[in-house]
Amino acid sequence: MKKRILQKNMCCMAPGMRGLSMVELMVAMTIGLILTASIGYVYLGSRQTFRSMDDFSRIQENYRYAMDQIGMDVRQAGYSGCVNVSSIDPANPANIPLKPVATHPLGQALRGYTSNVGWAASPNYVAGTDVLQVTAAMGQGVNLSKEMDDVGDPIEINGNPAGIDAGDTLLIVTANCTFAEVFTADEVDATPSIKHVAPLSDKFTEAAEIYPLVDTFYYIGTNPAGNRSLYRIQNGAAAEELVENVEDMELRFGVDTNNDFAIDAYVAAGGVANWRQVLSVRVNLVFLSNNNVGTGAQPCFIEGGDCSRADTRLRQVATATYGLRNRLP
Repeated sequence: MKKRILQKNMCCMAPGMRGLSMVELMVAMTIGLILTASIGYVYLGSRQTFRSMDDFSRIQENYRYAMDQIGMDVRQAGYSGCVNVSSIDPANPANIPLKPVATHPLGQALRGYTSNVGWAASPNYVAGTDVLQVTAAMGQGVNLSKEMDDVGDPIEINGNPAGIDAGDTLLIVTANCTFAEVFTADEVDATPSIKHVAPLSDKFTEAAEIYPLVDTFYYIGTNPAGNRSLYRIQNGAAAEELVENVEDMELRFGVDTNNDFAIDAYVAAGGVANWRQVLSVRVNLVFLSNNNVGTGAQPCFIEGGDCSRADTRLRQVATATYGLRNRLP
């Protein structure tokens, strides 16, 4: 009797009150898996796109900063106050209005190297990458507070806004802008006055100006994290990391071979016979992405060479050409 009642009740149940069959359950699970996989695919694709765009943005930000720093120094290469360095005839160095003539650091205001030879190479320098050296008078100039009585007398100045210290290389420029001389500060006291290692060639008047002379090296080095970076060294101080993930630097120098103040060829550092004939420099930097967001080796070309690598990091080559303002007419 009870069995009949149960069967009758089951037969009378509404269709929506019955459980799922195995086929229906499998179909529902399949649809759910497809939807989950589709959402995951869209999420992963969006995440990869975001990472790629973020890395590209970082690369662009880095190369703008790096190029601005290098370009500012290159344009100022050879700056020597109001002395007109552009009037110097490269074919007749004896007429240079800078002293000393033979070893004057402003005479070769911009130089390049392709190895650790010829410059005080830093321990983290990456072999095979180019090195750029720029020399110029920088910072705020300061006038003498009184005329020198003798060529060996200390030089008294109106304050010390540039922070001149003992051992610094300095440039002193005459008031009429016809002559400049480089000397080394032996001692700087609170007056302030500057004692120099050797006597100057002339007695400078109080209208003369003194500038710090800055020697700057740009090179590619390995940072503590093991990544390549753009580094800078100024006046022998500790190396300063400017931009991370810079893989290479290649330089080409615009040379005026016939002394007509027009560039005749762009050559590598090894092809420059006389650095005083260099009027411009073409700077090439290879930037890397922070993450492995590429697919296989990314195309990369620098100065006609292939700089691609068998990895999945993005690479972008930044190129800019800068003229040496103090050598152009």
